[in-house]
Amino acid sequence: MQEMSLMQKFADPELFKTLSLAEKLEGAGVTTLMGMGITFTILVFLWFVIAQMAKFSGGKPKSPKSDSAPSAPAQSAAAPSATSAPAKAEAAEDSGQLIAVITAAIAAIQESTGSTSNLIIRKISRVSGPTTSWSAAGSADAINSRKF
Repeated sequence: MQEMSLMQKFADPELFKTLSLAEKLEGAGVTTLMGMGITFTILVFLWFVIAQMAKFSGGKPKSPKSDSAPSAPAQSAAAPSATSAPAKAEAAEDSGQLIAVITAAIAAIQESTGSTSNLIIRKISRVSGPTTSWSAAGSADAINSRKF
């Protein structure tokens, strides 16, 4: 007669009752390790497939922020005057593009609704800080809606 392995005994409900606590714990450990090993292997395979898809589609996989953070100060320390002028020019160009987009959106809304309002935009400025005006207004509205 052939001796059954622990996992074969573990699978049979009748033989499972005859196992000692140590054998049951050993079988549970083997089952856990097999499950975790299979899951880890599949996750590594999926990571590889996604990396290959990004490589062939022309996209670059994002690197962790910890790798890119030390390189930025090193570059700015090496050539501070060379990078500051193009950065200011790009910021001014982005600001001009932003104003053009907002103006075009307002004009499109006025044309589509047939409205001839006296709306004049005098200044567009970027709001900085932890929350924007829309976020603060939304928070205040949510708080006020819950008051009795």
